[in-house]
Amino acid sequence: MEEWFSMKFYEDMSDIRPEVHGYYKHHVHHFVTHFFSRAKIKGKKILDFGCGPGFYSVILAQRGAQVVGIDQSAFLINKANEYKNRLKLNNVKFINADFLKYSSTWNTAEFDYVIAIDTMVSFDYCMEKHQHNKVSKAFSGVNRILKDDGKLFIIESHPFWGRILGEVPSETGEYYCLRSQHYKIEYKQKDDPHHWFTLDEMTKATSENGMAVLRIYEPEPSNALKKENPDNYLLSLKYPEMIVYEICKISLR
Repeated sequence: MEEWFSMKFYEDMSDIRPEVHGYYKHHVHHFVTHFFSRAKIKGKKILDFGCGPGFYSVILAQRGAQVVGIDQSAFLINKANEYKNRLKLNNVKFINADFLKYSSTWNTAEFDYVIAIDTMVSFDYCMEKHQHNKVSKAFSGVNRILKDDGKLFIIESHPFWGRILGEVPSETGEYYCLRSQHYKIEYKQKDDPHHWFTLDEMTKATSENGMAVLRIYEPEPSNALKKENPDNYLLSLKYPEMIVYEICKISLR
């Protein structure tokens, strides 16, 4: 958590810093700011599920959306409100609450989009086993508050990233990716205290709650990374660091 704070705030915790960490700056920030254009979201109602200090909630609000951010951390919600008030925004609201308990207070079919950045994966953080009931309940709540044509976007680091041991050159001069001999998408190292839920677990939870993965994006990094770190840029083109699940409601009739 301290490392995460250092990525989001200045040293005295008085203000939110621009996205400077490589993953957020060149992947998450790049995707959000390019995908959710003003033309796409102006006038839409968006829930930022696990909004933290409101960094992306504010960006969406500045583009004309009506935004609600929810997070369990009172500290982060206080920071989000400070940020909102400093910018004098009246089209974003922050709520300090547990989504699993609070979502029932919203109207049915209230939101056009729900955005969850590094949120769903947090249900399994520091857990030895997958928290299926909580994840399923989260999808159930999202299904109820989404409009029929609404979309949920889950934005996270790619599930295989970190399993790569390195990229090595072949005799022909070409490079290939070297992974653990036991690698598979659901592989969990013995010394890893966190369970990173699998695609199978994801689709099980969505299908149980009338939702389905419509599309999976593996976004390319920003062009700015090419200038800052050309080798990392090329590696990210071949082995994407981020994954985005676009999830929709389905008819069960």
